[in-house]
Amino acid sequence: MASSSSKQTYGSSSFNTQIKPKTMVIPLDSFEVQSESLVDFASLKRNGMDLESLIAVQEMFPYFEMLNGPTYVTLVKDFWVRAEVYDVEAAKEEEIKAVIKDSSLTGKTRQEMGLESFRQTEIRSSVMGIPITITEEVIAKACRVAANGRFIWNANRNHPFLGSYKGVVLKGNSSTKLVDIDGQHRMLLNFMTECFFQKGGGSDQPSVDHKLVLYFLASFNKINLPRYIMHHLCWAINEGIRGKRKQIPCGRLLSEIFIQGKLLEIFRRNNLASDQALRTKTGKMINGKTLQNMKIIKKFSPNEKDLKKSTAPTKLMTDFPPIYQERNSEALAKLVADYAKESCIRMDTEAPAAAAEVPLQVRRKRTASDAGSEASGAQTKKSRKDKSEASATDNTSAPIPKRKRGKGEAPPVNSLEKLAEAREKRAKRMKAFKEKYKTPGFVMTPEEAKEAQKQIEEMLAERRKEKVAIKAARDEKLQSIRIDASDEYFLEKLAEVKQIADSVEQFALKEAAEMLEKIPEASEADGSVAASESASIAEVSKASAKVIQTSSLPFIVSTHVSSSNDSDLDDVPIGQRIRKLSKPSPQPQ
Repeated sequence: MASSSSKQTYGSSSFNTQIKPKTMVIPLDSFEVQSESLVDFASLKRNGMDLESLIAVQEMFPYFEMLNGPTYVTLVKDFWVRAEVYDVEAAKEEEIKAVIKDSSLTGKTRQEMGLESFRQTEIRSSVMGIPITITEEVIAKACRVAANGRFIWNANRNHPFLGSYKGVVLKGNSSTKLVDIDGQHRMLLNFMTECFFQKGGGSDQPSVDHKLVLYFLASFNKINLPRYIMHHLCWAINEGIRGKRKQIPCGRLLSEIFIQGKLLEIFRRNNLASDQALRTKTGKMINGKTLQNMKIIKKFSPNEKDLKKSTAPTKLMTDFPPIYQERNSEALAKLVADYAKESCIRMDTEAPAAAAEVPLQVRRKRTASDAGSEASGAQTKKSRKDKSEASATDNTSAPIPKRKRGKGEAPPVNSLEKLAEAREKRAKRMKAFKEKYKTPGFVMTPEEAKEAQKQIEEMLAERRKEKVAIKAARDEKLQSIRIDASDEYFLEKLAEVKQIADSVEQFALKEAAEMLEKIPEASEADGSVAASESASIAEVSKASAKVIQTSSLPFIVSTHVSSSNDSDLDDVPIGQRIRKLSKPSPQPQ
């Protein structure tokens, strides 16, 4: 990545090559890109639900057609981690910083301060090193929907339209559940959560603002969709900056903006426009099958005319607003190529052919017959006699060789003390990290945000290495005693047995010690006998379970050992046995 103060000259134009710093503290790989769902209105109509009149009033058919296209996960994530909202509050902070830097600017206008005049709310970020700006006008053009209609945001619970919502959607009964409302209204609510405002978890109940949107849709009142989406994106960005949201909404819309903004052409010239490099995906489909899943209809009737998903880019518009400053094409190409190289983004020329899809393999418990089949190189049917002989041979065979560590895998953790020490150090670092950024009045600068991101990634990397090391050590020790590490249920039962065995052993030793203290009149000889018996009990209890320590999880393989050679004493409680040993044996008369 280029230095923040460096300038390079490509071609005949000179510009600052500073890469916009990250604004999100959440690691890049932790984000989830949400693609809007496609809607097949013809399939819905063939299966008994006609929504064309409702959508025609909203003038949204071009918007739904646009949703049937590719979502570029790589570009959307790169945009999101550097995104920030430039609104009225941000403009005021910009003025305050200018006054702090130069007190003579107090009372001056933005133009006199040398700042651009504030016109509208903007989303500022960069994609592959190219600074871009998204406005409501850009969103409206990408949606193919005019930015006009009803718009209500941050409404309170006493808003007068909520009464209308109750009458139209809930049929006048406020206790009506959303699953019991009219089928068309349920589908409109599905459009809201899948096509307009993708959710990030939490309650299934819509907010007050979304209730009003549902009322407008159901009552044939046109909404200002571009403005709603703009506010939803700004809210999601601010939540991501606070570390409270990992979902990235409107992935398809953002990808369409990159296409119409001609960023894809720049990436194509730099061998970055393939499905492998951009990680192309599509949203799920809403059609007649959705009606069946929602139990609105009993059976879905497919048709050969049903909508098919597409990953082809849409045609370029001639009047799409610019989202980045026009610069020398060679300079932009050089900037993108350098950014891709330093960000370890794979080029098309280095990308291998797409691998064929293989069915998902479910891990199951490894049996002796499987081991024999793999050793012979073929899976053949065996008789019962052959299977029993093979099983006996496997049980007496040499121990399973140790598993080889893969490339980049951390070595097994042989010392639990070292593991605990590493965890304690990381906990202290995390505590100091949190206390630093929880200081009242603290304002994080871009450099501090970058450093915080680096520290978080380092701590997460350490944690991942520990998990790999612990699992490797556990699997190695389990294989040495011929236990399949994939059988999680069996491992849980072993842990339960270990816990029960430990509690029984502690209770037995405690009871034996208490009984010895209550017999002061016992002779030294009898005391020595009791002490030896107590020691033998402790040895037997230790021998009754074979403990295998696997880093953080202990497992037990129980082996039955009789606690006494006298079969009459096997079922006698320990306390009674000690009393019997402590009393002198009666002499025969």
